[in-house]
Amino acid sequence: MKRIAGVLLCAVITSGCAHNVSGTAGASPLDELSPGQQRHIDVEDALRAADPCGLLDEAVVRQFGTVQQFGSAVQLPVCSALIARPGGATTYVDVSLLPSMLSDSALTRPDTVDGVTVYRGPGADLARGTCERVFQLNLGTLGERANPQFATVRVGTVAGEDACPLADVVLDSAIDSMRSGLPARDAAARNQVALAVHDPCEVLDVLGNAGGRVVDPDAPPTPFDCVLFPDPNRVPGSEVTVSFTVSPVKENRPLVPTGPETIGDRCRWTSPMGEPIDITRPGAEVDQFTRRLGSAGAVVTVHGPNCTAVARVAEAATTVFG
Repeated sequence: MKRIAGVLLCAVITSGCAHNVSGTAGASPLDELSPGQQRHIDVEDALRAADPCGLLDEAVVRQFGTVQQFGSAVQLPVCSALIARPGGATTYVDVSLLPSMLSDSALTRPDTVDGVTVYRGPGADLARGTCERVFQLNLGTLGERANPQFATVRVGTVAGEDACPLADVVLDSAIDSMRSGLPARDAAARNQVALAVHDPCEVLDVLGNAGGRVVDPDAPPTPFDCVLFPDPNRVPGSEVTVSFTVSPVKENRPLVPTGPETIGDRCRWTSPMGEPIDITRPGAEVDQFTRRLGSAGAVVTVHGPNCTAVARVAEAATTVFG
């Protein structure tokens, strides 16, 4: 079980954290957005509003065994299920709305399922017991003017077993679930943190006298990051970043800070926000390592080169999200 849970963590962690702070300022009263910048923001808004657990139907995975964990406890754009299969094998399934580091081989063997572009990739990795499928997200009318955005289905089980039949069932279900558009997040859902429905750039609503956000239309979307200028002068290199993540409650969950801390030549403020979630089902027979992974809470991180600016943005973040 510990090995499978570790594989789950590693698989989900590769689903996209990096961001690029280069770009031009936008979304500020001082500047009009270019069409490319507005399109980039619209894509980020659509990805943030989408519920990954709405694309991973629990009733579907339940056909393959007993669901022991279900929810979004490792990354905000990822929904995961841990299943105890008949005979004792443990299997994980995850759907990521923001996959990164997709290999060239993952985008091979193109196919179409109900009009949706799918990449079946290299197929089953029997040595690892894994399978990955890639599919294009339905962004509605936004998809007519934005670059295609892709999601992944990843399945992992015991070595030597073909995980692709389960991946294909989940893939078909996900495509059916977004037939009328991407399912929306629910702030009251018990399988994800409430912070996930918020835009980190909401800090600009209360910050006042700021230089607006940084929008790079050529960068990958980062819906849970906001890069902004903390003052109207918009001096290059002064940008502050607000990020949303989740972390295990019993490990690595930060305490409420008294102020920013200096790390190298940068300043950082990190604080838990909102109530934690526990995606482990009552009575599930999982080890402590797996149980810890399933108990998580939202974290807001503010970082930048200037501690005064970081503290100011952190105060705004506490006001908006606290």
